[in-house]
Amino acid sequence: MARVLVVDDEPQILRALRINLRVRGYDVDTAASGTQALEMAARHPPDLVILDLGLPDLQGIEVIGGLRGWSTAPIIVLSGRTESTDKVVALDATEWHLLEFLLRHPGKLLSQRQLLAEVWGPGYTEAAGNLRLYMTQLRRKLEPDPARPRWLHTEPGMGYRYQPDPVPPSTDGERPAS
Repeated sequence: MARVLVVDDEPQILRALRINLRVRGYDVDTAASGTQALEMAARHPPDLVILDLGLPDLQGIEVIGGLRGWSTAPIIVLSGRTESTDKVVALDATEWHLLEFLLRHPGKLLSQRQLLAEVWGPGYTEAAGNLRLYMTQLRRKLEPDPARPRWLHTEPGMGYRYQPDPVPPSTDGERPAS
């Protein structure tokens, strides 16, 4: 049975998520602080973490950093914050660099070696497992259906490609202004 760690300092949110997830067959651990979350995760490694960014003792970003030191479990971030910079920081910095590099080259096939060298450095050009893991995590976080990616495509044996949605034609025959 999959284990979910829910981290939030609001008791009502913890209770609601714990009840809903247990009804759906998940083992659920809860923590009301960042310190509790890291201790709980060390005792019972989660398969998924649901994390509020605003915690009383540690920032959610610090909890992510602590988890990422040893865990690759997906993290769903809950946040009442409106600033996009908080949300971007929550996306793991390796993941962010990979996504940024793909987005800078829309439609272009980028080889595994090229991506590995750009994101992790020249010493990692043979670490294809890292690349597959981070692409999977990005798809889970960004794609509507990760099993059938809309934007982040794999070209088997070759590399990856970010394919933006095509610009829809305008109804009056003219291209939309950019």
